[in-house]
Amino acid sequence: MGQLEVIIVEGCNLKQKDTFSENDAYVKIYFDDKSQKQKSKTIQNSNNPKWNQSFVFNHLTGQDTLYIDIYDKDSVKDEKIGSIHIDLHDLYKKGHIDNWVHIPAKNGSTSCGEIHLILHYERLQL
Repeated sequence: MGQLEVIIVEGCNLKQKDTFSENDAYVKIYFDDKSQKQKSKTIQNSNNPKWNQSFVFNHLTGQDTLYIDIYDKDSVKDEKIGSIHIDLHDLYKKGHIDNWVHIPAKNGSTSCGEIHLILHYERLQL
């Protein structure tokens, strides 16, 4: 058991979903069992949003994948820009990761941009 801090710093060159304006981007973060789902604030009209938002999760044994979905908020239906899955095993060893992560397109041929993440894991002593 431990505590996981996820800092969503910023996005870069997010794939534009709107026709007449840039994205109104926000992020959803959760584990593989969709528990503890958290959502960032929405940054209006930017394909290079700066969230600088921190989220803390109570991490349980077996929660080895972190999911991050990036969306464009729309008045009718929000559109998914892309998704990333982060294997947390490397973080367990290092304790801290600060990286830009590529957001792959569904078909793998193009990019949906990048997102800057800082992850910090601290194992709790029982």
